[in-house]
Amino acid sequence: MKIYVVSHKKYLFPSDWSFLPIQVGDGEKISEDALSDHSNDNISQLNTSFCELTAVYWIWKNSQDDIVGLAHYRRYFSSQRRELTVKGKPIASGDELLGHLEQNDILVAKPRNYFITSIKSHYIHAHHQSDYDQLRNEIALQHSDYLADFDKIMNGTKISLYNMFVCKKALIDQYFSWLFPVLFALEQKIDYQNYDTYQKRVFGFMAERLFNVWLHHHKDSLKIKYLPVVNIDGENLFLKGIGLLKRHFWGKK
Repeated sequence: MKIYVVSHKKYLFPSDWSFLPIQVGDGEKISEDALSDHSNDNISQLNTSFCELTAVYWIWKNSQDDIVGLAHYRRYFSSQRRELTVKGKPIASGDELLGHLEQNDILVAKPRNYFITSIKSHYIHAHHQSDYDQLRNEIALQHSDYLADFDKIMNGTKISLYNMFVCKKALIDQYFSWLFPVLFALEQKIDYQNYDTYQKRVFGFMAERLFNVWLHHHKDSLKIKYLPVVNIDGENLFLKGIGLLKRHFWGKK
């Protein structure tokens, strides 16, 4: 098993057998043992718009591990055990994650509930509605049997974020094979090159939603365990809430 920790800069990574840093972007090498999404079969050149998905693509095409996972340099699945910590915050170790997989098929982030707004409305207020419309059209074109799942997720208020997971590679490969043709088609249709730095990350944002759509479609055949996520640098949830209100009620992106 390998949990690939995506990072674009040097940082403090977990000292556990299961975690391996993978570098995205063109910065200084993040650690001596880090892999690079520039190597082998890759889409590293798309990192500014695909975000951690360039690492995801590398895992899909190049990893030979039986079980794989994705974490971020600041975000990990959390733990109550304190067997493994980063910056004093307890995170789930490789052994703990394997224990969860004994009774489950896939581990993903505990959903965030937006309460006052749907996932569709949140996306439209935070990003471009034309992108949302293109996304739905592409699902209808490539995967019409998932369209009901798409609408169910988008009209709801809960969503698992960060594109994080741990599961057998054979399983997540099924998702990657479904996901990337959708994103590559949209990459040719959306004029994202003229977006600002934040909005240019459009395909990473879309993938967060699409992972939930794919999981919903397979919910009856998969045992899904939702785990809390910890940000080892901390998060100001009050400011995030204020930002949500501004976007929803005043249209400020």
